[in-house]
Amino acid sequence: MSTITIEVDDKHILFVKTLLEHLKGVRNVTINDDKSPYNPDFVNSVQEGREEYNRGECITIATEDLWK
Repeated sequence: MSTITIEVDDKHILFVKTLLEHLKGVRNVTINDDKSPYNPDFVNSVQEGREEYNRGECITIATEDLWK
């Protein structure tokens, strides 16, 4: 089995989905939009944290010292 990715404008997506569903041998037609289920502020916060870590602007604590 192979997977094909097709980029389609929103106004044509239902037509393409219907067309694919009627082709012989095509199964599991799904629509994935690029909208994230996460809050954009949360995503930005995580990305900023990763950038700080990559720049070395973080504090490391040994696991033995966590409960002291």
